[in-house]
Amino acid sequence: MRKVQKKQIEETIALIGKVHEEIRKQLADGNRENVMRLLSDAQEGAIQMGNLIEQLEGEDASSIHPIEEYCETCYRLYEELASEEEQNPSGVYRLLKKMLTAVDNSVRMTVPVRLEIAFFCYKASMSDCLESIYFAAKEDPSCDAYFIPIPYYDRNPNGSFGEMHYEAEGYYPDSYELVDWKKYNVEMRRPDIIYIMNPYDDRNLVTSVHPDFYAGRLRDLTDCLVYVPYFVHMEVPDKGMGTTPGVLYSDLTFVQSENIRNCYIESFLNENDMEGLTLRTAREKIIALGSPKMDKLVHTGESDYPLPAEWKKTVDQRKTDQKIVLYNLSIYGALNTREDNGEGYLKKIRSALELFRNQKDVILWLRPHPLLAQTLHSMRPQLFREYEEILREYRSEGWGIYDDTPDINRAVAWSDVCYGDLSSVELLFEFLGKPVLLQNTSNAGKEPKKKGSAEGVRKSVETFVSKDYYNSYVLSEAAGETMGECLSIVDFLGYLDIILEYSDEQSAKFRKLYANADGTAGEKIHEYTVTLLRRARNE
Repeated sequence: MRKVQKKQIEETIALIGKVHEEIRKQLADGNRENVMRLLSDAQEGAIQMGNLIEQLEGEDASSIHPIEEYCETCYRLYEELASEEEQNPSGVYRLLKKMLTAVDNSVRMTVPVRLEIAFFCYKASMSDCLESIYFAAKEDPSCDAYFIPIPYYDRNPNGSFGEMHYEAEGYYPDSYELVDWKKYNVEMRRPDIIYIMNPYDDRNLVTSVHPDFYAGRLRDLTDCLVYVPYFVHMEVPDKGMGTTPGVLYSDLTFVQSENIRNCYIESFLNENDMEGLTLRTAREKIIALGSPKMDKLVHTGESDYPLPAEWKKTVDQRKTDQKIVLYNLSIYGALNTREDNGEGYLKKIRSALELFRNQKDVILWLRPHPLLAQTLHSMRPQLFREYEEILREYRSEGWGIYDDTPDINRAVAWSDVCYGDLSSVELLFEFLGKPVLLQNTSNAGKEPKKKGSAEGVRKSVETFVSKDYYNSYVLSEAAGETMGECLSIVDFLGYLDIILEYSDEQSAKFRKLYANADGTAGEKIHEYTVTLLRRARNE
């Protein structure tokens, strides 16, 4: 039962109590017919109250029995009055009051207040940032959890809304109980807690969630608006992330680590001029309890992600020493490549694909960011058509895997290493102890063709490892041959056995950065939010 519903029942009991007072007055004045009418009103109020409790808590709810006894007493008194039997005004009043008190005590003691929690997710591929929180809430007997996919729009080059997308049935596993956004009236339901994962409202130049689900609007439709980032931050994050509408309007923002929390707080305080905003309020708002995205990594593996038949055939045919390499293309990489007005980015993709085609000891798994095509169409339209042509050629040739599915976690689970752009995907690999090599767009077409020495690669990796960088397993591609801590792409692929020797050590270093890196972040976030809200309500 929701708090508002229990309040409604308590208000009904109070109203029936006022009817009792009027019954006492009318009995004292001998107004038998008025008393009969009032008894009927009291009985009808109790019946409606009982029906509501039965609907919400079931017909076996313990508070139903005292309500039934109260209704039977009202009916008996009504019948006695109708037969003109003498009534003792004070006795009738005391009896009604006693029985209504029993009803009130039963409702207060046995009818629990349930919290309604709504999860608004616009991209199925990003739902892992809410998943473990949702399932924790779903399993909590004191909560009703609703997972509601919401629509989003592409942005046209002029900033206007373009095509609308709605990812719901068919995009999620059967374990999700999806609710149609058109049937969930948030204004009427006013859920106790709302979780969001898009912090931008109208500030995103590529996409926009439906304006009905902007944080600035939702904050007035719930007692607790919670923002959880859909990405994992590098430990040196974009300073603007603490100033987005999601952080500004939320009651709680959960981040992955204490370091990220402090970065959020600093930027939040520096960029926002809000009355009453203090370090204390910022620290109460922004909490480090880990990332649910990492929960997903801890609790799933290859067996949880069956491959499509075509992919399975490719993977099953691999040789014993072949490794799967995820080629990750990110929005950040595409927008921040300066060579030839961004054309250097496409040259690098072509060059890398050609190099991978000739690597016999690897299987390539190409996965662009789900919004990369839309981003290029909106912000780099001069690159969009060639990018689409590159993908078309790769798919038609069929020598590698092309992944445009919603779930990044399948690619992470199956791949041995990652190559490509800087993005939060690399952090997922680091967490699992899988190495990453960031591609160098400046050397497109100039990559070395032959491997260097194994000794040189080991020395480079040991130098990198010894310095304990926060990005504990993200190496950079050398412009030419392997030098210093930078590896050439051919050395990275050719000496993976050496690089993978440091897997456990580097994974352990990276996991230390995270709160609740044991896979319990979602559970802890749910517990924290519910406890805080109930405490604020004195429940």
